[in-house]
Amino acid sequence: MVAEDILKVKKLICKDCGRSFPFTVKDQKKYGLKGYPDPIRCEVCRRQKKILKLAIEDNVPIYELVKFEERCYKCRRKFYTNFKSKQGENVYCDDCFKQIKYGKINWVLLEKGNK
Repeated sequence: MVAEDILKVKKLICKDCGRSFPFTVKDQKKYGLKGYPDPIRCEVCRRQKKILKLAIEDNVPIYELVKFEERCYKCRRKFYTNFKSKQGENVYCDDCFKQIKYGKINWVLLEKGNK
């Protein structure tokens, strides 16, 4: 068992997304007791990898399951996408994207195909 006084929160880098994530003292103890090495993926990427594995086993189309949480660069609202943005890339929610692309117009008419 690892001595508590030498354990401190570690900042690790995720192998998949490249973002840093905390490896808490509680998690270090849990991993140490089970004999696991330090994690190489953040919690979000671990969860997504597990979802992908289950989808493949169940023959479910992956695009129906995978959702990435993003924050709109313009309005700062949280939203979900089917793709993961690159670090530093500006991403926009549907409303802000339409406003940037088309300007201020009647969205109801545009979405119905009546331009």
